[in-house]
Parts: sequence; C-alpha cells; structure tokens
Amino acid sequence: MSERQECPLSPTQPIDATGELRSARFGRFHLVLVVAVLLALLFDGYDTLNPSYVIHYTAGPWHLSHSETGFLVSSGLIGFLVGALVHGPIADRAGRRPVLLTALAGAGLFSLLTAVAANGFTSFVLLRFCTGLFLGVIMPLGTAYINEFAPARSANRVVAAALAGYCLGGVLASLVGIYVTPKAGWHALYWIGAAPLLLAVLLRPLLPESVQFQVLRGRHADVARTLAKIRPDRNYQGAEFLQPRERASAREMLGTVVGRRFRPTSIALWVCAFMILFCIYGLSGWLPSVMEHRGNTFAASFWFLAILQLAGIVGGIAVAVVCDKLRADLAKGLVALMVIATLAVVLVGVSGGPVAPLVATGFAGFGIIGGQSALDTLSAQTYPAHLRSTGTGMMFGVGRVGGILGPYLIGWLLDWTDGATGVVFVALVVATAVAAVTAAALVAFRRRLSSTVDTPVVSVPAKGR
Repeated sequence: MSERQECPLSPTQPIDATGELRSARFGRFHLVLVVAVLLALLFDGYDTLNPSYVIHYTAGPWHLSHSETGFLVSSGLIGFLVGALVHGPIADRAGRRPVLLTALAGAGLFSLLTAVAANGFTSFVLLRFCTGLFLGVIMPLGTAYINEFAPARSANRVVAAALAGYCLGGVLASLVGIYVTPKAGWHALYWIGAAPLLLAVLLRPLLPESVQFQVLRGRHADVARTLAKIRPDRNYQGAEFLQPRERASAREMLGTVVGRRFRPTSIALWVCAFMILFCIYGLSGWLPSVMEHRGNTFAASFWFLAILQLAGIVGGIAVAVVCDKLRADLAKGLVALMVIATLAVVLVGVSGGPVAPLVATGFAGFGIIGGQSALDTLSAQTYPAHLRSTGTGMMFGVGRVGGILGPYLIGWLLDWTDGATGVVFVALVVATAVAAVTAAALVAFRRRLSSTVDTPVVSVPAKGR
C-alpha cells in the first residue's frame, strides 16, 4: 500500500487521537503551525525585550536610579507572572486556540496604548504591566500547543523551530532599537509592537483547536476533521476516540502538578526556569549599559543583545537535533547548555578587547537562551495532556519571578556597589551554576516518571460491543 493510499479505520474501535498525532509524519499542516506559533512568539520576544532599549532614552529625562531603571524592565514581567499563572486552568477548560488569539490581541492593544499614552515612569510601568498580562500567556500556551501536534520522531526539532520565534523577536527588537529609535524615538518600538493585533486576525482561520481538548469535549467530528488534515491517508469518517480521564477542576489540576508524583520534577523545572529567566532578563536589561560603560558605542553595545538572541536560536535548535538523533533525554542537553552558559558568563565578565566579549556573549546566549528553549519543551513533555497548560503555566509563572528579580536585583546591586559592573556577572554566574545543578537533578526525576507523557486513557465502549 502506498503511503498516500487511504487506510480505513474500524468504526467500532475507538481511536487514540494522541497516538495518531504522535505517529504522523511532518507535513504541510505542521509547517503552517510552526510558522504561526513562530510569529506569535516573535512578537512575544520582541515586546518582552524592547524595554532594554527604552531605558537608554528615558533613564536621564525621567531621573531614574539604577533600581528604578531595572524596575522599568521588570514591570512588564510582573504582568507576565500573573498571566502565566492564571491562564493555564482557563486554557485547559476553554480551549487553547481562543485564549492564544485573545492574548495576541491584548498584547498588541496595550503595546499600541504604550506608544500613544506612556509619557513618564508611572504610566509606562502601568501599561507594561497590562501588556505583560497577555504576553505571559503566549509562550507557555504556544509551547503546549505546538507540543501537542508535533510528530514524535521530530518533536524536539519542531518545537525548537517554533520557539526560535522568541529569539528572532529579540533580534528584531535589537535592530529596531539600533537603527530606528535614534531617528524615530523609543515610541517606535511600541508602534511596531502593536502588530499582534493584526496577527491575531490573520491566524484565526489557520489555527485549529487542540485535538485533545476536542476529545475531552466529545467533539468527535471536529477531531476527525483535524486528524484528516494531518493524516490524509487515513479515513476517520464516523470514528470515535478514546476518552482521557474526566476533566478535573482547576484546584485538582494545580494539586496534581504539585502532588507526590510530579512534585520533584515540578520543583526542578521551576528552579531552572527561575534561574534561566533571571539570567535572560538580567542580561537583556543591563548588558548594553555595561558594555557602553566599558567604552563601546551605542550601536555596538546593543549588538551584544542581538548576538545573544541569535546564538540562543542556534543553541535551542542544536540541542533539539542532537537529542532527537540520539534519542536522548532533552534534560541531559539542558545540563550541557547550562554548563556552557556558566563558563561563558565568566568569560564575558573577565575578557577585554573588541572581539572576545562578543564571542563569549554568543556562547552565553547559546547556553542560556538555548536552555530556555529546551526547558520549555521539557515542561510540555513532562505533564499529561489534561495538565499541560496548567503545568507549563506554573513553570513560566515561577520563572517570571526570576525574570522580574533579574533586572531589578542587578540594578539594586549596581546602586549598592556604586556602579561596579563586575557584580552583574557574579550574580549571573551563580544563577547559571544553580540551573546546571538543578538540571542534573531533573534528569533523575524525569527518569522516575512514567515513560509516556499522557496518562492512560479510558476506553469509551465501542459501538456493537
């Protein structure tokens, strides 16, 4: 039988929809989803990182201390924390597609309002908080969404390709910050950041609802239509699908994520996320200022951020490809990335000259941001389908606390040490080292979990049985 020949399925035998998704080959359907999620995450990364460029223009006119400057970056991340924590149970009960589209539209709207109405420290911080409420949804939900549809044989690569959008957004923010803001002012960052309003409209007809969510809701005809697009060689007409466990309440889902089975793994994921996001936002907020203080030009200082993000794309995809090829646990790849990150941050702090710090920054991005990409995938792979949005949302929520503290704590340390820039790298080395040790523990904790991501399903009695 040729690969494209239609394979009828038994109408009396309930089908495992998750198994159909996992055993599919990568095709046009998956490519469209990867591009869609990549674009969503591109604007997530862009809007998250652009305050790093705002502080160059506002710290003086707004008379900000180092700690206030750090809070300018952190304010949006407080909104991220709230959004990441509350969206999971909502998406697990209302559907991932509508929540993701709403998050894109909301982020675009408040970015537009920032461009129009932010004229001082207080208004900027409040609008960034509101923007963060929606931005905090996009990464965890997009990660859970693309993980569900990714074929098993290429899952790590598919997810890493989609998550590269976040780093590309950081690169876009760098390019706009370097080449556009000197002529158009910092408000231009947020006029461009309003693009997710249009993106939400464009993606609406392209994004299907979660198959597993539809199975839980008993929408078998919708499941059949979606699976037929993914696997056109199979006939799902009239098919019924295996039902996962009963839908749990939000409290029950949260309780399971921190319950006895998942607790060690969840805590390890949270610690890694906290430390990695501490580093990402600490570096993003302060690296350009530190490099400018060392004598680099404005443009050269901000190119460090672009290199950081570009290297992060390479790191995330490289570890995914290697782990897919070797059938290795991605957590082992995370350990390697965090060791690289620790060594690289040391080199950024101690190296001099025009080239060595730039190369070291590239390796730091390879490890830290590549590690974030690996961690996002690990989180989605760890939890069963009915817990995936909740589990990833909780990890991102805890991680956002690290992201909030990174820029603010480093700013406070700079105030405390009268601007001694070496303290920046001491804080970052401690964080990457803790993440490396925790990632090693995560390898052992994941080994103790069930080898399958999804919990055993309970069959719906087949017709005619």
